[in-house]
Parts: sequence; C-alpha cells; structure tokens
Amino acid sequence: MGITALFNRLSLRSRRIKMELLERYLPLTGKERVLDIGSQVDAQSRQILERFPDKSRITAANLFPEHLDNIRQAYPGITTVQADARKLPFEDKSFDLVYSNAVIEHVGTLDDQARMADEVRRVGKRWFLTTPNKWYPFEFHARMPFVSWLPPKAMHKLTRMWAYNHVRGRYMPGNDFSDVHLLTARQLRRMFPDSLVIKPRVTFWPETLVVVGPVGADGKLVVPPTAAAEPAPSPK
Repeated sequence: MGITALFNRLSLRSRRIKMELLERYLPLTGKERVLDIGSQVDAQSRQILERFPDKSRITAANLFPEHLDNIRQAYPGITTVQADARKLPFEDKSFDLVYSNAVIEHVGTLDDQARMADEVRRVGKRWFLTTPNKWYPFEFHARMPFVSWLPPKAMHKLTRMWAYNHVRGRYMPGNDFSDVHLLTARQLRRMFPDSLVIKPRVTFWPETLVVVGPVGADGKLVVPPTAAAEPAPSPK
C-alpha cells in the first residue's frame, strides 16, 4: 500500500471517530445554529456542512475568500463570513454550537491560539474543536516522524529542507509549514478550562485531540435548552 493510500485510510477512520464523538457528546437535532470556523469544501472539513438539511442554520467562517466562494457554490443557503478566528464578528452566545476541525494549529502563536479559544467560548453555547496531537510521533502535515516534538522554529526549518508536498504528492525540499503550531492536551486544557479534552486514536497513540464543552463544576457537560428554530446570527 502506498503512503498516500495509507494516509487516506487513516484520515477516513479519524473523521468517522470525530463524528462519532460529536454525536455522543453533543448530539444534534438539525435545528441548532452552528458556526463552522475554518470551513472548507474538502473531505476533512465538509462533514458538518452535510449534516444539516436546512443549510440556513450554518454560518461558515474562513479567512480566505476563495474557500467561502467554494462553499457558496457547493452548499447554497449557507451563510458565509470572512472572519479571523481570533476576533469573530458575532455577539456573545450567538451559536448553539461552534465547530472547528484542525484550525487552531494554524492561527499563529500560543497567544493567538488562546485568543481563538476565548472567541470560541464567547460566541458559542457549546463547542467541538479538533487539532492534531503534538506528542504523536508522526507529524501529518509534513508527514515526517518526530518533527512535531521540536520547537516550532526548528520544525519549520527542518521541514523546509525536506517534507511531503501535498500539491505535488511527493517528498521534496522547499515546503512552508510555518503556519503549523501544534498543541498538547495540557495546553488545550489551559485554553479551554471549562471543557473536556478527549484523546481518540486510530493507531497506537492518540493522533488527534478533541475539545468539547462547556462542562459544569461537576465536570459534566452542560446541557443547554433545546435550540429554537431561528436563522443563523448575522455578523456585527
């Protein structure tokens, strides 16, 4: 089996597990108002977009207009907003669920990531966020072993010398993974103190970290009232 086929199989299994966790911890009725941060039309990101028959319930936020254009073409009816995850243009508790898949590792430094975490918790009544596990011994962006254990600058320097290029479909020099800043479970717990941090795995070690919240003082997930049939909120 080639490396691309292997990664595709692992990625598919990982996506299924994450959706199973979403259904287990935050079961959806289809009436929730959902914000999808970093939304894209691809195999990794489109799952939440496809779960709602009523697309008007979903607001897709992305920093890049081309991704929003693709979403509008693929899913008519979805509200699209160009927005920075570190400063979202919505009122407090505007959404029944804030969903974000593999985005927080791309927004910048630890301070930037903490700002995104604060925004997720500010605008959402509940949240479900995923990110690769820094301590997994294989880095999936660069497809290199152990590089994620290095300080970010060292990782970025090494992967510029040699790493997997997703556009070319092969290993080569000259890659730019400078936007990748992986997180540990401990760092996520600090950023999301009122949340569960779950460690699902496909192989021998958790590849992904999942943040689900909020939890109450008893450590159990807070169950909000049933979502009302209202349209998705508009930006400020």
